[in-house]
Amino acid sequence: MKKIAVLSVLSLSLILSACGSTEDSKIAPVKSGKTIEDIHGVGVSNDGTTYVATHEGLFSTKNVGKTWSKVGQSSDDFMGFHLRSDGTMMTSGHPGQDSEYPNPMGILVSKDKGLSWKEVEYVGKIDFHLLTTYHHDPKIIYGLNQMGTGQYGAGIYKSLDGGEKWAKIEPKGLPGDLMKVYSLLVLPENKDTLLAGTENGVMISKDGGENWNVFDETRLITAMTLMPNGKDIIGYSINNMVSGVMISQDKGESWTSIGLDLGEDAASSISVNQKDGKQIAVSTFSTSLFETKDGGQKWDQIITTGKLK
Repeated sequence: MKKIAVLSVLSLSLILSACGSTEDSKIAPVKSGKTIEDIHGVGVSNDGTTYVATHEGLFSTKNVGKTWSKVGQSSDDFMGFHLRSDGTMMTSGHPGQDSEYPNPMGILVSKDKGLSWKEVEYVGKIDFHLLTTYHHDPKIIYGLNQMGTGQYGAGIYKSLDGGEKWAKIEPKGLPGDLMKVYSLLVLPENKDTLLAGTENGVMISKDGGENWNVFDETRLITAMTLMPNGKDIIGYSINNMVSGVMISQDKGESWTSIGLDLGEDAASSISVNQKDGKQIAVSTFSTSLFETKDGGQKWDQIITTGKLK
């Protein structure tokens, strides 16, 4: 019996070792100082890893930029990158050189932290620049198609089943040029209530994105998401008085700053560790990345204008 038990343990060890080897082969170290082109999104996973979606694939760091890795074997242009509350990654965008995907890539999903991707819908048809999900049911997805033409024209697209089936929404009240919509968020109390950060201020929809009204014309929110409690909003807010990362505990009515005024730059995406709300990562339009592990008391710049720390 002991011999059988030992053999079983050895067999299990070999299996786990083989799995680890396969995974490790898809995560390659990246030299310090490497320059990346464009940051399209950032995501902090529950294990503290920070992922950066770029023009040439997905990169990650587990130690605030001291070391970096290239995740997966894809060098595709990951637009609309979004890390769902259940840990699933979603992206859209354009294929890189020697890619298996058509252009545009439509909706792709990864359930193994970016090591591999599965085609879901609109492959070869749509490039979503913004993707967001309902925190309490991440199968409810909203995608913003900002530059579509023809049958798959510009507008908001909504899925209730994780991306298999979609309905197109013609939003009324948003800027006519949807490129002037910078952020999109489903509010926690209702899957049909959304906030959008636009050039006209913060706008709200209470009917699933069909009709929009001005909610706060005093500020621009360029990026936003929810804190781990699934209630408070965190975003990058700009107004005539102050700019920076801010938190709202009253559904966007008022905001409290936690720092990181970027001056003439601004946040393009923001993500929070859903098991540790003090770890926050912010990417910027100038291809920089900042991270805090103490809730904003100290921010480390770990990518500077595209150059890895």
